Amino acid sequence: MIICIWINGFLLAMYCNRIIKALGTINYRLLVAIFSTMLLPTIYQTVRIFFLGDMPDDQSINIASQLSWINLFYEIIQEALILPLFFLLGNSLGNNVAFENKVRGGLAVTAVIYFVVSGLLVIFARPLTVFMAQDNTLIEATINYIRLETIAALFSILWRFIMLVLITLRKDKCMYILLFIQMLLSIILDTLFISNLDISAKIGVNGIAIVNIIVNVVILIVAVILLGRGDIIIFKKEKLSFRWMKEWFRIGAYSGIESLLRNIVFMIMIIRMINVVSEQGNYWIANNFIWQWLLLPGLALADLVKKEIGENIESIRNKTFGYIILTSIFAFIWLASIPLWKPFLYYVMNVSEYETVFKIVLLQTGFYLTFLFNNSIFDSTFYGVGKTNYMLIQSICINVFYNGIMFILYMKGIFIPSLYGISIMFGVGMALDFIPTMILYLRLLKQRNIKLIYSL
Repeated sequence: MIICIWINGFLLAMYCNRIIKALGTINYRLLVAIFSTMLLPTIYQTVRIFFLGDMPDDQSINIASQLSWINLFYEIIQEALILPLFFLLGNSLGNNVAFENKVRGGLAVTAVIYFVVSGLLVIFARPLTVFMAQDNTLIEATINYIRLETIAALFSILWRFIMLVLITLRKDKCMYILLFIQMLLSIILDTLFISNLDISAKIGVNGIAIVNIIVNVVILIVAVILLGRGDIIIFKKEKLSFRWMKEWFRIGAYSGIESLLRNIVFMIMIIRMINVVSEQGNYWIANNFIWQWLLLPGLALADLVKKEIGENIESIRNKTFGYIILTSIFAFIWLASIPLWKPFLYYVMNVSEYETVFKIVLLQTGFYLTFLFNNSIFDSTFYGVGKTNYMLIQSICINVFYNGIMFILYMKGIFIPSLYGISIMFGVGMALDFIPTMILYLRLLKQRNIKLIYSL
């Protein structure tokens, strides 16, 4: 008996030691920096939702929630252009000339593409809003809001592009400066434009878009200045080389098509259905709570994984066990935080229908935990090695086959949309995505002859 206890204790000590060593492979300094860059915007977004909750009716929240489908158009471009840069910029870290050329050229191309897309969204704002089944009484106000937000989005993507460059260069201090300015300006201007305080102009939901425009312009100017101090001059007469963009567009094409397929399906199958059942406000708040608070550590880890694997593929072999352990810790924290959700939604986010929002989040928790591992480790590994074609294969498996079947059931009247039914449908799709992801991940390891190190 004593020998068994001793053996079990010895094995437990060895296992704990292995976990500690695995966690020791994580670059916590950079992880904290990335996490902080995400936390600061989360704080001001939470303050913004609090102010919206103070408005006399729920119209402002319903209008603001329509930005979720507008952002899907921008997300498609971001995933086609921005995410592949983790791999491409990482490959040029040792060559300052090539690195600066990619930054300048990439920023110029991104600006042109976003300008064109923003123009199209302004022109087609009305038919898109009608198609998405927004409340007829809110269509005009929604169109005005969307058009203002498209202006803000153009400046936003440019400084976020620079933020990616700062992450790659590990310019932590510069990242903190930009995010602190964003948080401080947003809270101050939200207080002056949209809050119910006596000093506020109380201009309603359009005030959000106006604040976003002002804040994004200021941050873009500061970001360009900070980049210049780091010896990367955006505006210079030196001729650009565009030869590297062939690889950029090749990698980005798979990522962009995957994002297009995924987001178009999400727009039609989730957001439009949510609008049809008139629950867009509650679902939007639930989505914000999940993505801006619960998923935050995992999203930060995902960016770290993309960067580290983009710079050195050996990180897959040496660090993946640590990534898995850390993601498991994040999942445990998520579950342990459940008792805090209701008071947080009610007192901090000022959500009137907090019980409904709580049920949505709780219903989707199990599904999102599979996404946590998928996104933080496996999908990020694909981006890090430039295997965006794998992302497209995943998307086809889920969005064509699973969501295609669900759409047929909806058209036949078998699936009747409801708030919780839509939430479960979306969640099952996330869980099923784990199957093709793991198959492709194991295929990647076999192709690259990589064996993960578990016995550190």
